[in-house]
Amino acid sequence: MLYLGEQNTALVNYSKKAICFLSIRIHGRKKARSLGYSCNDSDCVGCGSIKKADIRLGLEKHFLNLFTNERMSLIITSKPDKLLDIIKEVRREYAQPSKKEDTKFNEQCKKLFVLSGYNNWFQNGVNNYRLAEDLNIHSCSYCNREYTITYRPDGHKGKAMVPQFDHWFPKKEYPLLALSFYNLIPSCATCNGIKSSIEMNLDDHMHPYIDSDISSSYSFDFDPNSVDELRVEFLDNRSDGKGIRTLKELNLPMIYHGHSDKELKDLYDLRYKYSDNYLQALLDNTFGALPISNEEKYKLIFGIELEEKNYHKRIMSKFKSDIVKKLLYIKD
Repeated sequence: MLYLGEQNTALVNYSKKAICFLSIRIHGRKKARSLGYSCNDSDCVGCGSIKKADIRLGLEKHFLNLFTNERMSLIITSKPDKLLDIIKEVRREYAQPSKKEDTKFNEQCKKLFVLSGYNNWFQNGVNNYRLAEDLNIHSCSYCNREYTITYRPDGHKGKAMVPQFDHWFPKKEYPLLALSFYNLIPSCATCNGIKSSIEMNLDDHMHPYIDSDISSSYSFDFDPNSVDELRVEFLDNRSDGKGIRTLKELNLPMIYHGHSDKELKDLYDLRYKYSDNYLQALLDNTFGALPISNEEKYKLIFGIELEEKNYHKRIMSKFKSDIVKKLLYIKD
């Protein structure tokens, strides 16, 4: 798992467009002699491209009136630990709590934030692409096994490479948060598919935008005495167990077990198969007297990043870094 950092530039760029889109959907576009929304930026692409409010979707006026400009900004930009409080507040103002009213509220949220917002506006090949480009995360935030590179050929307006975005708070249960910046986690198709059926909470699980120690909360490991059946294992580096618990929810132990007889076996063989410690010889002798850092050695020999902040740049950097360090530590 990877910590995504502050991402202030991505937050500013994305939130401005998302707030404009939703505010115009709710209040309509402001014209010279009419009420409506405008961010007052003459260069705003969003304000210039959305013509009408989404009342035609069957949204209640009472529901639309809940979303002031200030509240819309909070929904898009608030940190994960504040988002559930916002839902409670908006839900409370919508109607008195009841199962019937709660279902009705979610249906209204789904029409605006999921169907019109996420499905039609965000997933249009432009807005999801721009967010991914600003985030600049090169591999899956959850598994670090698959690349999530963002790429479009110069001048090409059609197909592009763009990561999937997982909703940390699932959009089925929390449709109001379908466009919230800190609820959109760049991920691979495998992890997005697994995570879509899981509802996590901040007390028991780690979040890529909150927990800066998310990558160091656990370590990849193996039993060196089980040579006949090498198996990827995990060490818990936190006393509260949040890291390991999150890994299990994402099914990463099973996913990485599939690499036991491949990547793990290859690294193990480098350590033992060819000489007493061929792995150490590679690191010590490959580059002779060249002034090259440990980070560069690991990148050139193993194709990985050694620094935690750069794990995302090359797949399996966290896994291989942990395993190589253990193999070097083991004495003959």
